[in-house]
Amino acid sequence: MNRAKGIALVILSAVIYGITPTMAKYTYTHGSNPVMMTMFRSLLPIPIILVILLAKKISIKIPVKILGKISVIALVGSTVTSVMLNMSYNYIPVGMSTTLHFVYPTFVSILCFLFYKEHIDRAKILALIISGAGILCFFQGGASGSLIGILLALGSGMTYAFYMVAVDKWGIKDLHPMVFSLYTCLFVSVYTFLYGLMTNQVTFGLTPLSWVFTFLVAVSVSIGANAFLQVGIRYTGASTAAILSMFEPITSVVCGILILRESLSGTKLLGCSLILIAVYLLTRKRAVVE
Repeated sequence: MNRAKGIALVILSAVIYGITPTMAKYTYTHGSNPVMMTMFRSLLPIPIILVILLAKKISIKIPVKILGKISVIALVGSTVTSVMLNMSYNYIPVGMSTTLHFVYPTFVSILCFLFYKEHIDRAKILALIISGAGILCFFQGGASGSLIGILLALGSGMTYAFYMVAVDKWGIKDLHPMVFSLYTCLFVSVYTFLYGLMTNQVTFGLTPLSWVFTFLVAVSVSIGANAFLQVGIRYTGASTAAILSMFEPITSVVCGILILRESLSGTKLLGCSLILIAVYLLTRKRAVVE
């Protein structure tokens, strides 16, 4: 039952993650920017999370050591990931960006091999080759702006891999999901606000509808998707969660085409397919073990 619950939560989390880039991209043309989206996505849910924790009488006290770990996860795994991924939407279609970001399971396996001595078998090597071929599909005939978007999306995949491994290996997955979300949101809000000040990107001149979309993204991701993913990892493990999260790029591609009227060439669609195939090959054997 717990495993079935974990599978359902990871899939729901992936669908939410897949829908939100479409809403985020809309806000960029109505007064917002990637830095502000990342900040508001973390800042706006904080009062709601506090109310939920108080209502359920859940203590927010955590060991200083765990707090330090969350501060690092929030900086690298959440802040840097979100800013880079949100920036990539300005250069390439959201579906393409999300799919490139989705190379993170490859980096998860690499990190687990380097730091936790997990074995990389022939299936994983094959997956790395296939995912590399898929990534190359996006570099054919691209303009400089597209190249920037591609590199940003790939970079976000690298930093998100750190997030996945850290949550799984650093004793964070056993923390109450709302408590984890609270501290993550606090740290990300501070980090992005300071970065926004340094880069002159702090703005509050959003249109009313842009504010609505910003709030929806903030609540659905920081309160919904993040918590669902953490619980899902607890019940299924990081690799199984990575497989199920393939619903994210699929959802994002569909939303980009249907809502934003974005188009993807046959070569880039092939690249998306190769990356998703590689992710499945990369993690399926460990998922069975877990």
